[in-house]
Amino acid sequence: MPRLRINLAYNFLLSFSQVLLPLISIPYVSAVLHPGGIGKVSFIDSLSYYFVTIAEFGIVAYGTREVARVRNDIGKLQKLVSELLTLHCITSCITLVLYSITVFVLWQKIHDLRLILFSVSFLVVNAFACEWYFFGIEKFRYITFRSLISRVLGLISLFILVKGTEDYYIYYGIIVAAAIINLLTNVFNLFKELHLTLHNLQWKRHLKYTWVTYLISLFADIMIWLDNVLLGLVSTVVAVGLYAFSAKIIRIGTNLLTDMFLVLYPRTASLLHEGKEVEAGETIHKTAQLIILLTIPAGTGIFLLSKPLVQTLLAGSFIGATDNLKILALLPFVKTYRVFLSNQILMSHYREKLYLKALIAGSTLYIFLALGFSWYWQDAGACYALIAGEAFILILCYYYVKTKMPALKLFHGATFFQSLITAALFIPVVKLINAQIASPALILIVSVIICIPLYFLVQLFIMKNKLVTELYKIAKTFVNTGLTKTS
Repeated sequence: MPRLRINLAYNFLLSFSQVLLPLISIPYVSAVLHPGGIGKVSFIDSLSYYFVTIAEFGIVAYGTREVARVRNDIGKLQKLVSELLTLHCITSCITLVLYSITVFVLWQKIHDLRLILFSVSFLVVNAFACEWYFFGIEKFRYITFRSLISRVLGLISLFILVKGTEDYYIYYGIIVAAAIINLLTNVFNLFKELHLTLHNLQWKRHLKYTWVTYLISLFADIMIWLDNVLLGLVSTVVAVGLYAFSAKIIRIGTNLLTDMFLVLYPRTASLLHEGKEVEAGETIHKTAQLIILLTIPAGTGIFLLSKPLVQTLLAGSFIGATDNLKILALLPFVKTYRVFLSNQILMSHYREKLYLKALIAGSTLYIFLALGFSWYWQDAGACYALIAGEAFILILCYYYVKTKMPALKLFHGATFFQSLITAALFIPVVKLINAQIASPALILIVSVIICIPLYFLVQLFIMKNKLVTELYKIAKTFVNTGLTKTS
């Protein structure tokens, strides 16, 4: 458990950087590039990352789980990693051919060779991606500091190099360069730790396992990476820009929560492999409570503060994104709870085929809704489609988990209602702040300063929420221990 808490701490530090750094870059980028430039970059970036998913062939989820299982056997670990890297290189070569055909078909939507060159560079280097290895051995300290360095370098480059609307291709180049730095750093460290070989490899033996996780990745990433592409096919680059930054703001906050499954997934898989089902069940139950505790106030805050959020983070040309944020305010709860059910439960219990069924149904529904709603309601339609698709997958995953593993505690009613009631206190607080303060940025700052402590104090002393009480005791013990060591 101490190691798990340390890994969670590193992962939250990494997630915090995913919130803080974009909060610095988004206002600048939106003011310089405007929705049109953002739309062009978002279209090619989404298309590129979906082909990354195609090339990965399900190796990320499968590799993380298998590395976690054999990490204490160096011989098996070296053989596994060698085989999975070889498989990834083969699938990447095939994917580059498919990508070339797709770019030819969609050239009128892209029409910029510079964007294509950056995209192809990323796809080529990504053939050697091995992030799954570091997740599997739970090397979250390395992942955190490596990512922090590349993100800070990217942020500095952004302010130095991107100066006008015509620099949208440089903005995309910086995004690609940061990703490539991470990839090359991973490869360097992997070869330092393991002796890999190309002799007597049996990479084909993994195909019968990866095809399920592969299809899972393909369908799961439709809503993550193809949303901008689907919107761009039936709408304008301006609509793509408005939607892309609306979704980015929401996903920044949501990733703070979903990223903890990068820690909990390999740990749950490891516990189940060791036969520690009771301990795994307790971890799952605590996670369900934590999701409710954090996502309810997050969604409420986003809904109530959507206008000052847009006014503070985005340029005036993005004011139309306000309604998008209100629609997407449901995403923190829906997406986080869905990832919890799918990754931490179904995947770790080797029920990935059930998750795949839910994804196929939900993603198919999403594609039709995205094209139809986006054609009629533009960027707002894309937001409605995203919420509907995620919610449908959540419902199916919940059904499958309750059917196959009825003993697991997936929901905590008391925490849910306590969170709803406590979050409702934000309404009069935010209204009062809006009536007294004119500055959007100041409204945000004061609201956060008041609402977050208010929420947890009410949960602790009035609602007497068990999880909050437990977390408070842990934090108090940690602080007291620190003070004792200092003195």
